[in-house]
Amino acid sequence: MRDLALTINGIRFKAKNLDDEFAAHVEKLLEESDIHSNRDNAAEKLFLAYLRLAAQNYNYEKEIEGIIEE
Repeated sequence: MRDLALTINGIRFKAKNLDDEFAAHVEKLLEESDIHSNRDNAAEKLFLAYLRLAAQNYNYEKEIEGIIEE
């Protein structure tokens, strides 16, 4: 278990006791969106990262629905 912390517009946010594999996955996704745990990040970057992941999730759900309907 490990913690994950981010600073957004000067405010530090921390999630505690995340599964190691999940935390590593989230860090990778954040870094792909140019969001880093070792510096202050703009809220806009976090919002855009969220939208990218929401779109990805939406597309996965549509694919699953299509498979189920077959």
